[in-house]
Amino acid sequence: MFTHRTLLFTALAATLGTPVFAQHLEVEKTHDVSGKAKRGYLSEVNVNNEAGKVDMLFVTKSTDKQVATQTYHFDTKYNLLGIDEATIPMEKVKGYRGENFSKEAVTMEVSTGMAGGAASMIPGASFVSALKNPAGTLLLRRKRIDYKWSWLGGGYRKKVKLLNTEKPKTESGAGYHYLSHVDDDVNGGVLVLASENVKLSNVKGMKIGLHLLYFNSQLELARDTYLETDVAQCFVEMGPIALDTDEDADDSQLTVAPDVAIMLAYTKGAGKLKDAHKATDYQYLRVSADGQVKEKLAVNSPNSGWQVAGFVPMADGGVLAYGPAIDDQKKFHTEVPTGDEFKGKHFQLLKVQQGRVAWLTATDLKEFEKKQRVPEGQKRTPDYTGKRFRINLASETPNGDIFVGGQNYKVSGGGNKMLNTLANGRASGNDAIETTYGDLLLFHFDKQGQLRAQYGLRRAENNSTAKAMPTGQFMRATPDAKSVYWIVQELDGFRTVNGLTEDGARGGLFEPTQRETISYPSVTRIELASATISAQKTFGVSKEGKYYMSNKFPLLPVGDGGRQVVFFGENKTGKTLWFGQMPLE
Repeated sequence: MFTHRTLLFTALAATLGTPVFAQHLEVEKTHDVSGKAKRGYLSEVNVNNEAGKVDMLFVTKSTDKQVATQTYHFDTKYNLLGIDEATIPMEKVKGYRGENFSKEAVTMEVSTGMAGGAASMIPGASFVSALKNPAGTLLLRRKRIDYKWSWLGGGYRKKVKLLNTEKPKTESGAGYHYLSHVDDDVNGGVLVLASENVKLSNVKGMKIGLHLLYFNSQLELARDTYLETDVAQCFVEMGPIALDTDEDADDSQLTVAPDVAIMLAYTKGAGKLKDAHKATDYQYLRVSADGQVKEKLAVNSPNSGWQVAGFVPMADGGVLAYGPAIDDQKKFHTEVPTGDEFKGKHFQLLKVQQGRVAWLTATDLKEFEKKQRVPEGQKRTPDYTGKRFRINLASETPNGDIFVGGQNYKVSGGGNKMLNTLANGRASGNDAIETTYGDLLLFHFDKQGQLRAQYGLRRAENNSTAKAMPTGQFMRATPDAKSVYWIVQELDGFRTVNGLTEDGARGGLFEPTQRETISYPSVTRIELASATISAQKTFGVSKEGKYYMSNKFPLLPVGDGGRQVVFFGENKTGKTLWFGQMPLE
C-alpha cells in the first residue's frame, strides 16, 4: 500500500536538488549544443562558485582506450564563455571503473508451496514440494551482480543473475517462514526477519519468537538473533533508516550500510497469557545492517491495525515512524485488512529517541478535513480519506515541523473479489489490476506530531503517464526557515534516448535504445507560521515549447544553495539546454 520512503528534508535537498519559491525565475537562459554533444551524453557538471564558472563535459565518442569530449564553459549567470574539445583516457571519465565488474551477494525467494516447471507435470510432485517447502518458506539464492558501464547515462547499470539455492534450517531441522528482509548492498549480505516453520515431530519444541538472520555473501549464516517473546508477534514493517534504493540503482559507490528499523505487533494470547498484551501493543527495534539489536522498546499505540509505512532519521538523532491506523483498540493487527482494502481513520506519528518513545500522536479524519488547505485559485479540494493513499515523502524542516506526502490512487480490474479470495488473493481471469494515480496530498505536523494542515494539490499534468506512475515530490526551506517550497515533478510522458555506440554513432549495438520519463517542475510555497499555501506555478513551460528537468542533474549547486535553486534540463530532443534560477525568498 505504501512505497518509496525519503530521507530528511536536508538530505532530500542534497540528492534531488534545491526547491524554490519566489514564484518567478530571476534568470532563465537557453543554449543550443552541437550535434556531437546532442548525440553523446552529459558526463559531468562542475560548478566553481568562487571562480564564477560552470563547466559541462559531454562525451561525444568512445573507443577501447579513450573518449572524445566537448566541454561547454558558462559563467554563473549561464552565459556561454566558450567550447573546448579534447580526448581523454577512458580511466579519466568520472565514475568509470572498467567496462564491466561483478560482485557476489545473496538474495532470497519465498516458496509458494507449488512445484513449477517440469515437476508440476509429474503426478504428486506439487504435493510433495508443498510438504517440503510450505508456502512462505525462506529459500536463499546466491546472486551475482554484474555492473556494466552505460555510455548513455555515464554510470553503471546493474544486472542480477541468480545462481544456486539453499534452504536455511533451524536446529530442529525445520525451515523458516519468511516475513521481510533488507539487502546489505555494501557487504553483499541480507538481513532476514523470519519465524520457524512447524515441524510435526517437534511441535512442543518450536519457538514462537522471531529470528533475525544475517547471511553473508557466501550464503553463510553469520548471525542468528532470536527475539524472545511471551506471546507470538506478527510483522508490521521493516526498512532501512535511510533513503531507499531499488534493484536498478547504481549502488556501486555505497560504503556504509544504514541501520534497520522493525515494527512488530502482538497476537491474541491464549490460556494464562490471554490478557498478556492488548491489541494496541507494538514493539520497535533498531538493529545494525547485520542484525545486532541496538534498541528494543514497547510502543503503546492509541489505535490498533497500525500500518507503519516507513522510518526516517531526524536532525536530533531520533527516528520517525509514520502511517495510518484504524479507529479501534480491540482488533489485533492480524484481524485488520491490509493493502487496497485497508481504511484507517487515524494517521499516527511516532518519534523514538535514545531508546525510548519521545511521543506518539494520532490524528483522525475529521481533523484532516477541518485543516484542509489548497493553493490559491484551485477550486477542487483533494482530501485524505484513509484509504488508497501511497506515501512517497517524509521529511523534517529546519524549524522541526514534519511533512508526510503522498498521492491518492484508484484500483480497477483484478477479476471477481470472491474468486480472488478462493485463489489465495491472486487475480482471477485475465482482468489485470490497474492502478491510477490522482491528486497529491501533503500533511503538515508540528515538532510534537500535531497536525497543522492538510494541503491538497491537483497536478498540472493529467495525461496517461501521470496517471500510470507516482509523481515525484520534494521540498526546500527558505534561508530564514519560515517557509518551505513544495516541488512536484510534473510527468509529461516519455522520450526515446538512443545509446552511444563504440564509433560515436547513435542506436548501434553498443547500447540499445531506452525510454525515460520527462518532467518539468511545479512549485507552491507553504508559510510555516500560518500553515497557508500559495498558488501553483510551473516552470520550463512556455508558448515556445517545454523544457524538461535533467534526470541526472535536475538542479545545479550554483551560488548559495540556501538562497536559490537552479533548475537544469533540456528540450525533448536534447538540442537546447535550459537554465532556470529561482530565488528562495
